[in-house]
Amino acid sequence: MLTGEQYFAIRAELNRNELAEIIALERRYTDLLVDVTCRAADSIYADFCQVTELRPFWVNYPPRQRGRAPSGTAVPWAEVGEKAISQNLVRAITLEDKSITFPGLPLGGDVRFATSDALIHFDVKLTGPNDNPNEIVASPHQISGDGVGWENGGVVNSPVTVRGARASMEFQPELPPFYVLNGRPLICLTYFLKAVYEVRSIGDQPLHYLELACVPNGLLMFGDAGLASTPGLLIPGKDGQDYLKKRTRVRLEPLANLNTWRCFKILRTNRGWQSKTRNA
Repeated sequence: MLTGEQYFAIRAELNRNELAEIIALERRYTDLLVDVTCRAADSIYADFCQVTELRPFWVNYPPRQRGRAPSGTAVPWAEVGEKAISQNLVRAITLEDKSITFPGLPLGGDVRFATSDALIHFDVKLTGPNDNPNEIVASPHQISGDGVGWENGGVVNSPVTVRGARASMEFQPELPPFYVLNGRPLICLTYFLKAVYEVRSIGDQPLHYLELACVPNGLLMFGDAGLASTPGLLIPGKDGQDYLKKRTRVRLEPLANLNTWRCFKILRTNRGWQSKTRNA
């Protein structure tokens, strides 16, 4: 069993390397996940759009409308993304590298997998016409923290104050900056895949495009590197003051301005699926 002393020794080593190892890993796995998503995109698109053909078999029992005062002009599409996108991604990831494993974790992104040097959380976010395509609403268990403490035999992250133009909130990251599995340190990497869809009519809601985003590891975001202080990068989420685990919004323009490779749009063209950086 990992001890606090062993944990802090690994954390100190990562900081001694000026976090260059983490940045290199984030970029390498961004490239990998963009390639994997592009290869899976035809299957994702086909399965995503088949929900319209299957409409007679679910139309009388649609998903419950969510959020405050929903417009009722579209069917909530989160389940479509979870099944049609996440499972195609899992298949594509395992085809890419058969040594990849899927360690049991009780919290994290929709897809969680381990390589020889990273444990990756890859979460799918559905974005319709009433949602903002330029931000991600992230739960505490989708963002890694600074891992500054050790209590009850486990990692503790610092809470952080997230400020917007009109309000501020306390956000508590829940993922660690790294894991240790079978004696091997694995950097915690967090990625999001936004699936932006159109609404032609209720239940006819085809996929428009995908965007992959790499959110910095907690040591970069909340540690000495201080990327969380980047203006506009993190702003308060949409949860009320009494909500137990408040979400934060990650804005994609400031994220792409940190590093151009942190945000890639994946677009359907007459030459197949093409990827480009957000600001290309």
